[in-house]
Amino acid sequence: MKNTPKRKQRNKPGVVLFTAVAVMLMLSILLTATVSFVSVNRTKTNDNYKSKQAYLTASSTLESFINQIQTDTAPTNDPTAKAQQKKAIDNLKKLASANSGKGTTTNVSYNGSNGKSDNIGTTKITVAQEGTSVANIVVTCETTYLGKTEKVAAHISTQSVTKPAEYTNTIELVGNGGAGYDNLNVIGDMAGINNTTGKVYRFTNNTSIYGSYLMYGSLEVSTQPLIMIKPSLVDEKQGSTVTISENLDVSNEFHINSTMARADGYNYVNIGQKLSTSNHMDVGSSGFDVDLFCCEANIGGNDYTQYGNFYVYKGAGAYNGDATFGAAGQTINGSLYVEGDLNVTKSLKVTGSVYVTGTITGKDKIVCTASNIHEGAVLSKAGRDAKPQIPVSADAYVYYPEDFFMSNDTNVTTISDQYQAFYDGSNTKTFNTFASDWTNVDYTLTELIDLTGTGAKTPVTSRYKLRITSSCTWASDLSFNDYGNGSRILVDVSDSSGDIVIRLQNGLNLGAEWSPVIVVRNRSTIIDTTTGDRKYNCYFVSDSGSAITLNGIDSVTGKSQHSGSSACNYSFKGLKVFDYDTYVRMFDSSVLNNTKGNPGLPQSGFVLNPTSVDVAGSYRPKNSSIIFLFGENTTLNATDQSFFQGSFYSPQAIVNIATSGLGGLVVTDSAGGKMTVQCCAVGVVIANRFGNANTAFYVYTKPSTTSVMQNAKGGKDDSAFGYTLDRYDHY
Repeated sequence: MKNTPKRKQRNKPGVVLFTAVAVMLMLSILLTATVSFVSVNRTKTNDNYKSKQAYLTASSTLESFINQIQTDTAPTNDPTAKAQQKKAIDNLKKLASANSGKGTTTNVSYNGSNGKSDNIGTTKITVAQEGTSVANIVVTCETTYLGKTEKVAAHISTQSVTKPAEYTNTIELVGNGGAGYDNLNVIGDMAGINNTTGKVYRFTNNTSIYGSYLMYGSLEVSTQPLIMIKPSLVDEKQGSTVTISENLDVSNEFHINSTMARADGYNYVNIGQKLSTSNHMDVGSSGFDVDLFCCEANIGGNDYTQYGNFYVYKGAGAYNGDATFGAAGQTINGSLYVEGDLNVTKSLKVTGSVYVTGTITGKDKIVCTASNIHEGAVLSKAGRDAKPQIPVSADAYVYYPEDFFMSNDTNVTTISDQYQAFYDGSNTKTFNTFASDWTNVDYTLTELIDLTGTGAKTPVTSRYKLRITSSCTWASDLSFNDYGNGSRILVDVSDSSGDIVIRLQNGLNLGAEWSPVIVVRNRSTIIDTTTGDRKYNCYFVSDSGSAITLNGIDSVTGKSQHSGSSACNYSFKGLKVFDYDTYVRMFDSSVLNNTKGNPGLPQSGFVLNPTSVDVAGSYRPKNSSIIFLFGENTTLNATDQSFFQGSFYSPQAIVNIATSGLGGLVVTDSAGGKMTVQCCAVGVVIANRFGNANTAFYVYTKPSTTSVMQNAKGGKDDSAFGYTLDRYDHY
C-alpha cells in the first residue's frame, strides 16, 4: 500500500472507526454488474474532523471493496469456483469499459446500526479503465462530508486467463510407463513428468543430456551416458539440476558434469531414494562442483569420484540415511554428510569434512584429517546443506489436442473452426487442390532478408514445387511423378490465411522415394508486442475425427476429459520440416533454387543458436510457429533422415523419431562454444511415449506464445481468474 503524506491516522480519538464495512457491492457489482450500497457501523463524529471523516469514509469503502474482490478471486482449483471468478472479473471489466473506458460511477448509501440512512457524507465509486486496456482498472472512491472532499483510488491489473504455459523441456514424457533411450542426445532439458511410482527409465550407449533432467521414477544407466549441467536455455541466468524421484542405479560408466561453477540454486543431483553404483561414476569436476543428495547410498564396484558435497539424508519409509562406500577407488573432493550410519569397507578419500549423525564403521579407512571426522554430529541442513525439494508433481496439462480440435471456447482454442470444417464438408481441399492451380505450382519467392543480423537486407530467392495458402488435408492424392523425390512444399501463413491447419489423413504413409521438404513461411503482420511472436501459426493435426466429445473438467484432477478420438497412424521416411527463416539461412542458393531433392548438409558458416541470448555469428530462431497436435492413440513413425523444426504436443500419443536426422548442424551455447550434431528435431517434443534410434540430437526451441499450446497448462497453483493490486493512491 502506498503511504502518502496526506494519509491520516485512523485511531486518533474522535475519529469515526469503521469496525465492520460489510460490502454488498461485490455480489452486486461483480456477479450482476450493478451497484448496491455499503453498510457501515459508525460512532458519532466530531465536526472538527470533517476532512478526516471524508477520508476515512472513502478509504474504508474502497478497501472493503478491494478486500471483497480478493475474497471472491482467491486461488482455487475448483472448476465451479473458477467459473465464478471469471464471471466476477468479466463483470468488473464490463463496468470499467463502459462509456468508452470512462467507466461506471455509482452513488453509495450508508446504513447505521438502526437500519436508517445516516448522513455521513456522500460517496461515489467509479470503476474505469486505466489507459486503453481494460486489463488495467482504477477504482476510485470520492467522499464529500460537510463541504470537505477526499478521494482515494486503487489501481488493479486483472488476470483473466491462466498463466501461459512454460515449455522448458526439449523432450517431455507424460505417460505412466518407463522408457529406454539408446544414443539419445538432448540439448536442453528433459523430463518425465508423470508422478507414477515404480517407473524405470534406462540410458544406454552414450545417451547425453546437455541441461537439466527431472523424472519421476528410477533411472538405470549403462555404457557411458552423460548429463552435462549447463546454463538454462530458457534463462541463461539460471543453472541446471538433475532430479530423480526414486532410485539411481549405475551399472556402467556415468558422468554428471558441469560447465559452470557451483552457486546456490543449481549444480546438484537430487535422488529421492537410493543411489547404487557398481562401476565408474563421476560427479562434477575441478572448479565445477556438483553436489549430490540421496536417502541411501551403496557405492561399490570401480571408481567413484566427485567434486562437490555428498549428502545422505533420511527419507520416507525404510530410507534411514545410511551409506556404504566400498568402491575400488573413491574420492569426494568436498564434504560427506550422513544422517544415518556410515560403513566404509575400502579406502575413501574426503578432502573436506565427514559429518555422521549415527555410527561410523571402518573409520580407519577414511583418508581425511582426523579432526575433520565428526561422529554423532548434528546436521544443520541449512544453506548449501539443505536438501532440495522434489516437487510433488509437475505442472499438469489441463487441455489436450482434442480440446483444441473441438472446443467452442476461444479462451482455449483458435483452430476448432478450421478443424471441424474438414468433417462438416465445408473444407474439402487437399494438397492436390493447390496442385491444380498453376499459380501455386513451381512457385518462386524472392524476399529481402537480413542474413547477417546487421540490418542490411539482401534479396534471397527460393523455389518450391508447390505452395499451400490455406487450411487443407495432406492426403495421398498427389502425383508421385510430379511431387516425389524430395519436392519442396511451401506453406505460406499470412494475415489473409490466418492459422493454417493441415490435417494429416489417417494412414498417410510416404516412403523414402517421396522424402518431402516442407517449409513454413509466416508473414502475418499482427505481432505480440511482449514476445514478438506473430499472431497466426501453422498446425499439423491428426485425423482424429469429429466424434470427439468434451466431457468437461474433472473435479479431482482439474484436467479436461474427452472421448471418441479416432486412432491414427502415420509413417514418413525422409520427411523434413523447416521454418522458412531458418531454411533460407541454413542453405545456400544452390539448394534454395531447387524445387526437388534432399537439401543435404547446412552450408558452411551456419550456426544455430538455441539459447536465450544472442551469440555473435549465429542465428537464433524465434519461437516456433510450427505445431504438431496429435490426439489420443496416434502413432507417428519418422525414419530415414527425417527432421522436424517445430513443436509436438502429443500427450496421449506415441512419437517415434528413429532417424539420424539432419547431418552437419553446428549448434552454439551462450558462451560461443560449438558442436556439430546429427539433428532430428529443433523444438519441443511432448508425448505419452517417445522412441528414438541412432546417435541423433534434439535441440530446444520453445513454441510460439500465440499458439494454442499456451493454453494447454498454467502455472502451478495459480488462480484461473484474479487480479493484482498494484497500489493505492490518495489525492
